[in-house]
Amino acid sequence: MLLWDQALDRLHERLAEHYWNGKPHWKRQNSHIYPFRKSRPEFIPVTAPYMCAAVLYDNLGFWDFPARMNWRVHRYDLQSQSEKLRYGLHTPAISKTDGNDVSVGGKVAFLQAWLFFGALTEVSSLCGLEFDAGKMFASGDPNTVSTAQLNGLPMRLFTASQRRRLAGTRELRSRLYAIARQVQLIITRAGEFEDEHEYTFSECQVLWSIHILLRIILLTFLCHSPQWNIDPKDGMSVSVGDVRYDWAHEGEGRMAELMFDKLVQKGWCKSELSGLGYDMMLFNYFVERPEARRNHTNCVETRCMASQTSEEDYRTVHVSIGCECQSVSVDSERLRDSLSRGRIPKIIVSRNLELSVVHEESYPYIAISHVWADGLGNPFKNALPRCQLRRLRDFMTALSSVHGVTRFRPMALWIDTLCIPVAPHLKEHRKLAIRLLGQTFYDAKIVLVLDRELCSVESQKVSDLELGIRIVSGGWMKRLWTLQEAALSIESKSSLGKMYFQMGDGPVRWNKLLHTFQHMPSKPSSKPLPHPRKPTALASTVQEIKEGLLFGRWVEDSITSRLPSVSDLQPWGWDTQFQRLARAVQNRTTSKSEDEAICLASLANFDLSNILSVQTAEERMQHFYLLLREIPAAIIFVQLPIFSTLDHIPTPNMKNAPFRWAPRSLLLHLTEVMNVHLAYAAQRFAEAEYRMYGICEPDGLHIEQEGFVFQPEDTILYPTGVFEDVDSKEQYCLTWYGTALGSFHREVALIFETTICSKVAIVHIEKRCSRENGTELYATILGHGSVSVQEELVHGELVKGILTPFNQKWCLT
Repeated sequence: MLLWDQALDRLHERLAEHYWNGKPHWKRQNSHIYPFRKSRPEFIPVTAPYMCAAVLYDNLGFWDFPARMNWRVHRYDLQSQSEKLRYGLHTPAISKTDGNDVSVGGKVAFLQAWLFFGALTEVSSLCGLEFDAGKMFASGDPNTVSTAQLNGLPMRLFTASQRRRLAGTRELRSRLYAIARQVQLIITRAGEFEDEHEYTFSECQVLWSIHILLRIILLTFLCHSPQWNIDPKDGMSVSVGDVRYDWAHEGEGRMAELMFDKLVQKGWCKSELSGLGYDMMLFNYFVERPEARRNHTNCVETRCMASQTSEEDYRTVHVSIGCECQSVSVDSERLRDSLSRGRIPKIIVSRNLELSVVHEESYPYIAISHVWADGLGNPFKNALPRCQLRRLRDFMTALSSVHGVTRFRPMALWIDTLCIPVAPHLKEHRKLAIRLLGQTFYDAKIVLVLDRELCSVESQKVSDLELGIRIVSGGWMKRLWTLQEAALSIESKSSLGKMYFQMGDGPVRWNKLLHTFQHMPSKPSSKPLPHPRKPTALASTVQEIKEGLLFGRWVEDSITSRLPSVSDLQPWGWDTQFQRLARAVQNRTTSKSEDEAICLASLANFDLSNILSVQTAEERMQHFYLLLREIPAAIIFVQLPIFSTLDHIPTPNMKNAPFRWAPRSLLLHLTEVMNVHLAYAAQRFAEAEYRMYGICEPDGLHIEQEGFVFQPEDTILYPTGVFEDVDSKEQYCLTWYGTALGSFHREVALIFETTICSKVAIVHIEKRCSRENGTELYATILGHGSVSVQEELVHGELVKGILTPFNQKWCLT
């Protein structure tokens, strides 16, 4: 029996170790894995004021502590987790037994004493781990509580419970679960959108520290799981971190109100905060970024301008301040020879830092993806300082050993600074190099991302959550060119992916198969690692729940949504390629507007010849739209500024026909992109079977949409007014968006987003062309508005017209 107990204890220990150290796996003989260090933290440490000095936890028991402190609890978990009552939560969650009012600060202080120090003491006691409350204070500050000591606690608690022979027992699991459920019920927000009180920032910090402890307790509970899966029938399902059941914690709404301005004051860019959840905003507050750029005065909520560069005053930087080493150049004629043959030029860096060009197709190479604002570019020569070359060579050496490259055939280097000609007489060869960019990153053995901020962070000392936040918020993620480079590298044949992020302590791979980070690279296994099967569809694996508790889903969703593969950008389902590209490039910028069409066309896998044959940004975007061909008809309903005169239209659209309907750039404001998606959705669910997309031709955008043509041709149409359908005698009210000056004496029509009572594009009809199945109206967009039914009939002279068929042909110019 003793041997059986020892074997069972060892099984629990092995399960906990596998759970704790990363993805479940079994290490086989002669196999290689990416080891996860046990010392890596679970969460970003946060601090909160010590508010409960007057109501210290007395160590006399967790459950009746409120009664001893004269508090009444209105939320007790009397039933199993299966009863999820979002709106059945009592408000307030707690109150004084004597009925007297208490300040918000007093209530939060009690919650800190009970749900933080009390719950932590109770859990430690259950597992047999001695708890020292003094360790929870920030170093040197007795007035501040830090969650840093919570990192690593689940495994320490599990080890302590092993010594007491309690690990994995049903009794211990039930007690841990009960405490977690009670904490969750008290700090869960009863309302969908409102907190119980208008908390201060300090009070929000306390509530958030309790929420982190809740996740730590649940991680401890997972350590004691007797199997890989947690079945809902067990009665102990975990909802925190589960997107299906997760409840917002108290103080979340107020925290979001306060956090944005505080983060901007700390040097975060407004664009970095867009799209972040409330949880991430608070974590961001405690992420120190000494290497991040602080000059975000010209940035907006959807675009960071801090990484914009100018070739005229660009300076290539050295590795360290004060270094004045010489630069080493590449023979530009050798670059020309390689490109003339249609080959990708690659660089061999010798021990003496001499550079030689090779172009053999079979030569393995590492492609560097970087941001020029970090100083690794050179617009004047294909050259880099010796210190930078030495640094790049060291990076390559470390990664070469991972992929089995021997010293007899060293790994080559590709970086745009050295491999794309900049000499004026090689302008045509520069275009050839740009045309080969897609193939360059697709064929690379490894793609290494260099971001100045990431290179200063030791990945083994931060959580995956912090690593994800730093990557998503870094300068590399905000540039348009890097999206193209990432999409092409993710598209590679390697099942695990070949994209690495260089950190201060080595490269970290983004595993595209498992959607996770892998540290300390070793030789990749040729066989996939086994994964346990779920007994039922409703069961969740320990690993899945763990990832939810550690915000792993946020990391996964953030990285995958911002780094799509080329396949992800192809049209699929209802989405056109236009929409997928528009979503992918949000919050990204480029210093050269004429580069946008090149990047977009590469992402769409188009031939770049026509785009590179013209010079201006607008001409290149026109060629891109012609190559794209299918454009959502909803694009014409994106609200634009109303023009001030008939000859000047200050909009984000192109100026010249036949592309006045088309955006000059897809790097649009987020709300404008949403307008496209919303209009597209409205058409999708309309009663009539609309043609969802238009066709971009050299003479304009051809669409089929219901409309209304005013009669006679010289009708005066005012910005706001009533009009009547000649056939049905129904009256409608037209309201223009924005402010329009004067009235319009030209042939005007309306194009409806769906039916007559919907958003409209107000257009001027230029000409009519006969087609086999009707007349096509060529038109120019004047503005936007909405049409509604006129409730009270207007008598007298009215503006009149006729409805067109729902499939009326239009050509927007």
